[in-house]
Amino acid sequence: MKSFFAELKRRKVHRVAIAYAVASWLLIQIATQVFPFFEIPNWAVRLVVLMLVLGFPIALILSWIFDLTPQGIRRTEERNGSFAPLPAGAAATRNIPEKSIAVLPFENLSDDKENEYFAAGVHNDILSNLAKVADLKVISRTSVQQFKSGTRSLREIGLALGVAHILEGTARRAGNRIRVNAQLIDARSDAQLWGETFDREITDLFALQSELAQRISQELRANLSAREKTNLQTHPTHDILAYELFLRARELFHWAGSGYSYDKGAHALRLIDEAIKRDPQFALAYGLASRLHSELFWFGYDKSTSRLEKAKEAADAALKLQSDLGEAHLAKAFYYYYGFRQYDVAQKHVSAAIRAIPNDADVLNTAGAIARRDGRWNEAVTSLEQARDRDPRNLSVLWSLFESYLALHEYAKADRTVSDALSVSPTADFFVLARSAIALFRDGDTAPLRSALRKIPRSFDPGGATSTIALRLSLMARDVEEADRVLAACAHEKLDDNGLSGVAGALDGYTVPKSWYAGLIAQARGNESSARVAFAQAKRAVRDDLVQSPNDAKTLAMLALIHAALGEKKEAVAAAARVVELLPIAKDSFDGPILATTLAAVSAKLGEKDSAIRQLESLVGVPNGPTPGTLRVEPEWNSLRNDPRFRKLAFAEINERAPA
Repeated sequence: MKSFFAELKRRKVHRVAIAYAVASWLLIQIATQVFPFFEIPNWAVRLVVLMLVLGFPIALILSWIFDLTPQGIRRTEERNGSFAPLPAGAAATRNIPEKSIAVLPFENLSDDKENEYFAAGVHNDILSNLAKVADLKVISRTSVQQFKSGTRSLREIGLALGVAHILEGTARRAGNRIRVNAQLIDARSDAQLWGETFDREITDLFALQSELAQRISQELRANLSAREKTNLQTHPTHDILAYELFLRARELFHWAGSGYSYDKGAHALRLIDEAIKRDPQFALAYGLASRLHSELFWFGYDKSTSRLEKAKEAADAALKLQSDLGEAHLAKAFYYYYGFRQYDVAQKHVSAAIRAIPNDADVLNTAGAIARRDGRWNEAVTSLEQARDRDPRNLSVLWSLFESYLALHEYAKADRTVSDALSVSPTADFFVLARSAIALFRDGDTAPLRSALRKIPRSFDPGGATSTIALRLSLMARDVEEADRVLAACAHEKLDDNGLSGVAGALDGYTVPKSWYAGLIAQARGNESSARVAFAQAKRAVRDDLVQSPNDAKTLAMLALIHAALGEKKEAVAAAARVVELLPIAKDSFDGPILATTLAAVSAKLGEKDSAIRQLESLVGVPNGPTPGTLRVEPEWNSLRNDPRFRKLAFAEINERAPA
């Protein structure tokens, strides 16, 4: 019965009934007062009354079926039915569910522009609350944030994000008072379904946000479990300033296609520490702190055990304060994932996070990343596609999806994913490079990637990743002069690798000493004495890294490469054996093939050609392993090029494959 009255309201039947009653009353008054003056018989008055009574149900039926819009009289859209055909395009062809919503950033109407974080807090908390409702499809923050300013057609936004409804609003803070205006719009018809203005004390902010989330859920007829109802009543903190610090830290944490950096992570941690000092019960802040510590460890900025201990302490604190907090379980998943590659334990925490916040794209993205490392590639792609559905304009999600398609040698899908990313941000430099990298993996063609590098601003070199691409490509092309120029211009002493320039020695997650590339360049020039000096310097740097993380497989793989370059066969073989023991493909289906390919390069460098070729034969075609294209151009295989077995691998028929 409640849903029936809600439908009457949506179709504006009540408005028609009121308007009809008022108009009928006026007509009856006119008939009874005017008709006798003109000596019109009484039966005419009775006829008018009878016609108006009979017309009332007809008017209600017509108002149920049709609606008066700015474009004229239109048939009312069914709540659970289809609507007018969407225009052509990837977003338009989606099957948009009825119970779907995008919450656009709230406009800050406060006189003090410093209150921008206040408006952002209102928006973020409503979004976070709705993300907990499993019966809804809720678009995540990154995608909606891109519609914060500029001319906005709600119909076009709905199509772009794949939702049927949009919530927009404003927030104003004046002293200790807040005013929030919110309205729910049917994105397909631009019709307002619900709107309300709330005036409250600032101390009631989080209660107001919970109330808004509940009202929206009711309007969309979302079925709420008992747990979800409880979660909607839970507030992250009662300290507004602590929440503002958290929002600023989270903004620094989000990756947006520009690369991760130590400075961002360190600054975000300082903000989070301030937030926790203000509110030691702020579980969400502990969760973010744990994520930051884990990221700094994983990306090679700090491989110390103390960094991991801090990640664990923060995640444990969050779970102790709030045992079912999805963000806390996600933080614990990353601790096991990044710190120990314990994907089974990480998966349990991700599953708990999905139950708590089923609409969170970050959680779904993480589920996909863990699944692919566990060798469950079909499941990985499914989770990543779900993440894209919840956050279609999130470059981080699109990058994970691109990486997966590239690893699976599904080059057409990888290219389409890059197109999606560039339609969101045409200047996202890593995606500009990613499109051209496809030709390298598929065909062994380095020209597109070298051309793309020339279009990238020289200042764009996060962690030295762009320099790594340029150096590796120069060495592939035997352009030693260019490699020299790149190395001289690089400001980093250690260089990251994001996997766009081949497989052999591409140790994403380990920052390679600059001296390693100096040694490769000197070796390419034929200057063995200079090469040995550079390689020895690189060996000292890697051994220093091993003091902090003696069981890091990528650090040991780098050491094996250096030993091989120095001709230290016994040491190279020992380091390689340890890598195989620590991280075989069976343990990590994403990094395992990269490391195995690197060890094949070690064998080739040591003159063990048969061993190198046998290893490559088992790797070509494996997800994230070497491709015929990369084998053709990577200098690591120069000693094998005349062997017919190698030529068979390097010039094998290239077929796109489905997930395994």
